[in-house]
Amino acid sequence: MGKIIFHIDINAFFASAETLRDPSLKNKPIAVCSNKRGSVVTTANYIAREFGVRSAMPLVEALKLCPQLVVTGVHFDLYEKISAQFVELCKKYTEIVEVASVDECYLDVTQVIKQYKRPLDLAMVIRKDIKKNIGLDVSIGIAPNRFLAKMASDMKKPNGMTVLRQKEVQSKLWPLPIERMHGIGVKSAELLKNAGIYTIGDLAVCKSNHVLFVFKKNAELFIRRANGEDDSELDIDSMVKSLSQSTTLMNATSDYDEITIVIEQLCRELQQRCIDEGVLAQQVTITVKDEMFQSYSRTMKLPAATNSHQEFFENALLLFDANFSEVTVKLLGVGCSHFIFRDIISEQLKLF
Repeated sequence: MGKIIFHIDINAFFASAETLRDPSLKNKPIAVCSNKRGSVVTTANYIAREFGVRSAMPLVEALKLCPQLVVTGVHFDLYEKISAQFVELCKKYTEIVEVASVDECYLDVTQVIKQYKRPLDLAMVIRKDIKKNIGLDVSIGIAPNRFLAKMASDMKKPNGMTVLRQKEVQSKLWPLPIERMHGIGVKSAELLKNAGIYTIGDLAVCKSNHVLFVFKKNAELFIRRANGEDDSELDIDSMVKSLSQSTTLMNATSDYDEITIVIEQLCRELQQRCIDEGVLAQQVTITVKDEMFQSYSRTMKLPAATNSHQEFFENALLLFDANFSEVTVKLLGVGCSHFIFRDIISEQLKLF
């Protein structure tokens, strides 16, 4: 039997977390963002999305589309707490868990799945467990590799479960519009359509030199994924040399307010991971991918070893301002490295 990978994605995470905080919001259209002039929507729940409200949309525009929109503010401590609960719950079922972002995990369940009659049985158990203990709905994609699992979890939202087998790639994956393919942004999709590639199936059967102008050195990789092939392993950080958090934005943006909010969120997640690992970092890194998915990173040494989200945030923002302020951003990542372990520091302090 080949691998079985689950991709578990919390539906409209920040908005769902706000509903847990205030149950009176349950049946109302809500947007998570600061209620200030110039703010952009971080997340909208599914009710708000029916009015056309989307992530990265200016709040003033969202309120025109949906005047009854409830703006909740942003509560990072709450999201961090719920995210940690979500990850720990996923780790109940397998040790091979990759935390992809604050609201999504990949699980390799190849071994544990043998205890169940069907893959969906385990997925149902996990989904019910998350609902019972955290109160959140999730979508689960079930597939033989990371890429297909991610694509599968996006097929039925909210609260869906989808199995995507290799033999179903042509029937289920290929008809999808090219912009639905994970890793392809708005600008890339436009360029591909101009080149006659409208669906994932079109990309799957084209020659790599036909899309080199879009994907550069990653052309073969994207074509292989369009064919359902992905041999990447889950990254479980078993030997911690560095820690990082990243997120791919729904729409590429150059809006500084939105970028700042995302960087701060990532720094809070990074702080929690440092606390969990018992480390202080002496170096911080920011990673940016543009609309063409070209990746750039910049690193700086910190004044002192720390696990403070504020220290991470201030220095990551300095790096962004100095290097990427003109970039239209599709992915943001913040990482840290060059660790000192807290227990070692404690022992050293005791000596004095």
